[in-house]
Amino acid sequence: MLQNLGFTYLGVVPVRKEPNSYSEQITQLLFGDLVVILEKTSIGNKSTDSWLRIRNIADDYEGWIDERNTLIINDSNNITENNYNTYSNYIISSPIAKIKMDEDIITIPMATKLPDKKFTINGHNFTLIEGNVIHKTKLNPLLINAIALLYLNTPYQWGGKNIFGLDCSGFTQNVFAFAGINLKRDAYQQATQGQRVSFGEIQNSDLCFFDNSEGKITHVGIYLGESKIIHCSGKVRIDNINENGIIIKDSENSYSHHLCKIQRLF
Repeated sequence: MLQNLGFTYLGVVPVRKEPNSYSEQITQLLFGDLVVILEKTSIGNKSTDSWLRIRNIADDYEGWIDERNTLIINDSNNITENNYNTYSNYIISSPIAKIKMDEDIITIPMATKLPDKKFTINGHNFTLIEGNVIHKTKLNPLLINAIALLYLNTPYQWGGKNIFGLDCSGFTQNVFAFAGINLKRDAYQQATQGQRVSFGEIQNSDLCFFDNSEGKITHVGIYLGESKIIHCSGKVRIDNINENGIIIKDSENSYSHHLCKIQRLF
């Protein structure tokens, strides 16, 4: 018996803290994300008011989604949690793309993962009809900086993970997916991945982490080289950085974020 899995068939799906549409968005699922369904609950008397507590297989993040936003995968698809990494072969590299689901057209964002350019889930036929993709086997970590720059000026959105709005760790998670690296969802979780290096050893594509006055990691960005960092703060932007932190524009000794550690992922 296979696990109870769901396939995200819409472009962007909000994941809520609680099982209702008014609850805080804590993250998002992108088209093609696979989830483990942990629990189902209904609110009110309507058959449509059903919510699923899910765990995203890619990053183990849990939350609630509207049941209508996922396809429950039946056994005939032979998809399991254990073969997830081989299931997602392609990643969308253009800002947006379009995929056809039977006769419907769905717009999907950059960083969306696909099993193939054509595939079938539960008898539904999916075909990529517009947009660029890269095959995982051809990915190069040197693409990290170039991909990060494609997100410039994307506005900050709490829990966001797409080209029209994302948060700091959603930004880094999406970018590193292009190197075949599954980062955890939140900045403090990402800070446990990779190998720690000093500022004197820093190089392109290292992840820089920043803490608050209580020592809690609250922010993350990607080092671009030449004392520059790209990060999402208000919007995806490029700022100067030194061993103390991110330097406020037009100042020399004022910082918007305090640097606490640097992690190298490859």
